[in-house]
Amino acid sequence: MAVCSNARECVGNRPPLVVFTASIAVFAVALVGVSLYLQSHKTHILNPDIKDWNSFFTTLSGMEICFPNKDTQPGSAHIMKREVLESEDPATTTSLPETNSTDVENNVTLSVLADVHVEKAGVTLFGVNLHSSLPARHLGFNRDPSALEMTISLVPKSAKNWTACIMMSGPAHLLPDSPIRPVNCSVHQSPEPPVEVELAKPWLVQESFGWCSNGVSGNLLVAPQHELSVYLSEGDVTLIQIHILYTTCLLFVMMLFLLFYLGCGKRWIFRSKIVVQSPDKVPLHP
Repeated sequence: MAVCSNARECVGNRPPLVVFTASIAVFAVALVGVSLYLQSHKTHILNPDIKDWNSFFTTLSGMEICFPNKDTQPGSAHIMKREVLESEDPATTTSLPETNSTDVENNVTLSVLADVHVEKAGVTLFGVNLHSSLPARHLGFNRDPSALEMTISLVPKSAKNWTACIMMSGPAHLLPDSPIRPVNCSVHQSPEPPVEVELAKPWLVQESFGWCSNGVSGNLLVAPQHELSVYLSEGDVTLIQIHILYTTCLLFVMMLFLLFYLGCGKRWIFRSKIVVQSPDKVPLHP
């Protein structure tokens, strides 16, 4: 009971100090939990400094496809795509500070094998080639005027899964920089020209007439591949745990010092308030 009463008294007398001490304790416990999580998942911690292919495939899976309507005139798909790009003013568009001119001018071409599923109005497509010019802003580069040319070659229905070959051509900074790459492939040459589609995030397209009003909307799904993930090495995880240990020890020392001050600070304040009676003063009523 005495301990509870002393705790209530400390909380009532010094609420800011008590809240600060409790925050430090919670932070220290959270760091211990993070360290235990790193220990249990030591070989499955993704490397945040590398943009791997799975994150790129996840970004593509968030896109929607706009197919040209069969009733429209030939070339309408190109008109639709050109109207989207004209919404940006080339005179006011600037590149990212970290992207120099050489990165923009030097284009690379890659063809990778991926597990792709394309739907058009709820119907799965097979054995067709789709071509689209994907603006950089849909990949997270908001002020980059460049674009990524993509050709998705879907395999016939008889093939296993939804495997396709994706050919990409554009600036190197738009593509993943992971040392682990998917399997190379070659785009299937179809006698028919590729279907010109618009691949974008609808909420980033600024059009007065709305998204895909002159075509048929569809979905794109690119399945991630576990072997393409890039993880931190055990040495890097151990180094992170050492830094967490140092920080946790410092927080515990601070918490013990604050608890000691809460427990003994009352006595110090009480002693400082003792007034020593002057010897020259004589009480009126001895």
